[in-house]
Amino acid sequence: MREGDEVKLQFGITLVLLFGLVAGAAAAGESIPSYPHEFWGGVTIDGSPAPAGTVITAKIGDTVYGSIETVTAGKYGSSSRYEGSRLMVSATEDQAGLTIVFLVDGREAVQTATFTPEGVTCLDLSVGSEVTPTPTSGGSSGSSSSGGSSSSGGTTSVPTATPSPTTTTTVGTVSLATSSSGEVLASTTVRTADGTGAVTIPAGTNALDGSGSPLGAVSIATADYASLPPVPAGTTVAIALECGPDGATFDPTVTLSFTLTREEWDEIGDTSVLRVVWYDQETGAWQEVSATVDPATRTVTAQVAHFSVYALALPSVQEEATASAVSEIGATAAGTPGPAQPAGEGVSWPLAGVGCLVVLALAVAVLYYRHQRDT
Repeated sequence: MREGDEVKLQFGITLVLLFGLVAGAAAAGESIPSYPHEFWGGVTIDGSPAPAGTVITAKIGDTVYGSIETVTAGKYGSSSRYEGSRLMVSATEDQAGLTIVFLVDGREAVQTATFTPEGVTCLDLSVGSEVTPTPTSGGSSGSSSSGGSSSSGGTTSVPTATPSPTTTTTVGTVSLATSSSGEVLASTTVRTADGTGAVTIPAGTNALDGSGSPLGAVSIATADYASLPPVPAGTTVAIALECGPDGATFDPTVTLSFTLTREEWDEIGDTSVLRVVWYDQETGAWQEVSATVDPATRTVTAQVAHFSVYALALPSVQEEATASAVSEIGATAAGTPGPAQPAGEGVSWPLAGVGCLVVLALAVAVLYYRHQRDT
């Protein structure tokens, strides 16, 4: 083979390899995207809390789409996005509606779920048999010795409802177990879906709706930032919460909390200026509520006696950087668009790689053309 033919062959092989790389990168860039469905909740094995280190696996069909290892006995994941990771089930959009089966240390859980792209679900999982209390005899024979008449048939003891020490945590809306007088029988916490807000109602609280009847349910959600009543001049709202039903009252007070991410907390800077306010529809004004700031958990809590629209606010007359950061936090909390993304960000890396390979291929082609012309 002549030297010129050998050079031509080398150039040809190089071009074939480069175009092969371009095609491969383009195919990678067109891969079908996956979407997460997040899960968290309690987990029991044979009626007892699952120990830390328990592995929970999520399957659709015969394929595993996510797993998590518990770090706390009796629960997996976290109700708050700031307190730990959740079980992420990542599948494609065309798999929406398929059934998710959960395995707890290899044993199939009783509960299943439907895959919902970008969904967040609180789901308690259990495997094995539950512990069933053994019924006790309600009667006793014999006579009463308390200075009264005897009873031949015995008496049946009917237990009275007592508050449960266990706290139930739910997202969005939760039903309240109350007595006929409105006393809450089980401590209950309900959170927003994004984890920014929560309200805790202790057992023993007297909870009534606007008409004075026992409160049957409570709800909490992130408020639409754009539709909030006008805030006082010089005030910026970081997070706004709608607590319902509007007009519900509590005696004693219940705990309302706002939670920020580490980045949001650091960007605010002087967190001592944070305060909690609520909107009074009768006066058309925002009223301040005494609040406590906890840097360790990045939360601001307030004791409230009724439901309304509540907001985490701070003075806007601060350094420009701080004011800008809080504005971004407020937009994010309400789900409104944030500032425009700088040019160049969000570019697909696979597409960028394809572009580089195309340029390289063209450069080789030009060199090949010049070599052919010179020979």
